[in-house]
Amino acid sequence: MIFNVVLTGNTFWHLRYFVCSLMAESDAQFRLVCNACTPDATALIHAFAERHRDRVVEVFEASTTTMVAHGVALDAVLAERDDGEFFCFVDPDIAARAPFLQRFLDDLAHCDAVTSGKELWTDDNVLPPGQIGVGGRHFYDANGFVFGSPHLALYRRTPLEETMKRWNVGLGAAGPDLSDDAREVMAAAGHAYAVYDTGKIVNILFQLDGHRLVHDDHPELVHIGGLSHFLSPPDAITEGGEHKTPSWAKFAGMEPRLQVAQFTALVMRSRIEERPAPAVPSQFDAELTARLEFVRTEMTALVDDHRDC
Repeated sequence: MIFNVVLTGNTFWHLRYFVCSLMAESDAQFRLVCNACTPDATALIHAFAERHRDRVVEVFEASTTTMVAHGVALDAVLAERDDGEFFCFVDPDIAARAPFLQRFLDDLAHCDAVTSGKELWTDDNVLPPGQIGVGGRHFYDANGFVFGSPHLALYRRTPLEETMKRWNVGLGAAGPDLSDDAREVMAAAGHAYAVYDTGKIVNILFQLDGHRLVHDDHPELVHIGGLSHFLSPPDAITEGGEHKTPSWAKFAGMEPRLQVAQFTALVMRSRIEERPAPAVPSQFDAELTARLEFVRTEMTALVDDHRDC
């Protein structure tokens, strides 16, 4: 298995520890996919790849100056590289606490694709009634249909490419670019929405073509969710000076996502610089406080355990 890891902006200083944990807890290999990474981040990524030549197969430049959508970067890799029977990817803010790969291989014994990677900041992964779009966190429809996750996925390459070719779609397809035929067949199946996150359209059509996809949340994977967008927002609301807030933070329900990403970055920076991890702020409700306490424990262990990676 070769997992493609899409890296953006200047995030790798933090995110390298997540990749280290995935390497430590599996025998998989990794391709580091640069998506408008800064010069400093690019140098750090290449040094990391050289240090781990046995595990990092290459550094792939998906886009040098303009940050493209996550799915578009993955489509570029899929078009230009052939890793054999499977095409796999994992978000760069997913950490492994124990061996994780065998469980997904067991899943693939009876399906054509498996996804995972539930975000830490939310427990609600079902698309609400009346929603006009399928977001990344929406893994299921209310009727149980599996949209799957854009955060970690292992596909059998042949059926994936067959579906993509038949319907002229990619992992980066978002909705407005759909053909009339694809739009009609999805609407007939009850999956007509205005916009779709990475891989959702492919996953719907993949299953309508008769292929089986399952979602399996692995208990030993910790996915922060939104950390890359927090560290290097592709677009941002500037709030004075150099401080930037991701534009998605203005939408209803995004406060936990923002707070988890922000606190993760603070804890990691503190431990990377060998300072004590900050305490959890006192102004949050019990649910968010518990999530942040978990972040403090897990991110402290992540950095400390992989400091020499």
